[in-house]
Amino acid sequence: MDLGLKDKIALITGGSRGIGRAIALALANEGCKVAICARDQEPLERALQQVRATGAEAIAEVADVRSRQEVEAVVERCAAEWGGVDILVNNVGGAAGEQSLIETTDEDWEETFDLNVFHAAPL
Repeated sequence: MDLGLKDKIALITGGSRGIGRAIALALANEGCKVAICARDQEPLERALQQVRATGAEAIAEVADVRSRQEVEAVVERCAAEWGGVDILVNNVGGAAGEQSLIETTDEDWEETFDLNVFHAAPL
């Protein structure tokens, strides 16, 4: 199916595995230029190679979306390489801590909220 996305610039956070990688591959197959970011270098590099194997232009940056500086660096690279971002897929999310809900600390709640809500503002 042609969604009319040829040459659009897509940035996918959490793009190294799972749903994020699947979205990156789908957008690459639609003709997008794809930028992915994630915290871990190895899975990010594997995902980058998979995206490039579709024939799409692609870049990858190690970044933790909770760091404003790292997020800005990803967006700046997209701007430098391709002139900006047309599509943002804000795929990052999760929960902090490993205890049960009843045992979750205030710090865990703050970290979870930061990961799922606050990081989106700079993007």
